[in-house]
Amino acid sequence: MIRIGDLKLYVGSKEEQRFASQKGMKIVCALNRASGYVTHQSVVGWSGRGCNSDNPYYLFKREPDAIYLNMIDGDDPKYVNDEMINPALDFIHKHLQSGNEVFIYCSLGESRSPSIALMYMLEHGLIERNSNTINLFRTKYYPNFAPKNGNLLYIKKRWGI
Repeated sequence: MIRIGDLKLYVGSKEEQRFASQKGMKIVCALNRASGYVTHQSVVGWSGRGCNSDNPYYLFKREPDAIYLNMIDGDDPKYVNDEMINPALDFIHKHLQSGNEVFIYCSLGESRSPSIALMYMLEHGLIERNSNTINLFRTKYYPNFAPKNGNLLYIKKRWGI
């Protein structure tokens, strides 16, 4: 679990979710499915390879202390969209503004969860927007940042970096 700068925002992997929950942190789950862990699948209750698109929680399910994203970590940015990301960014902002600690996790803590932390920073002007933003985030905040192409393309297009 790595703290992002001076923010009460932490990023990590699925193995750290239980500790974060026990500590009372608010949770952003960017893990669509993984056996034996708290995921979008385990909370929403779908089975098979993916959630049906007609499910009311297809993109996310928000609860008072957590939001669960059906975020697929792939090379195609079609799996990352504003309809999923905006509620996650709003959730993070609301809880940080209230003084809560927020933990974002995915499977390995390398792509989805740090991408969401970077998105939050970009959305709120907490990091420079330029061609070096990705390297700056990796160097200054999260050395293990290894975003899949889908996340990277979404970030570059949405924030113009």
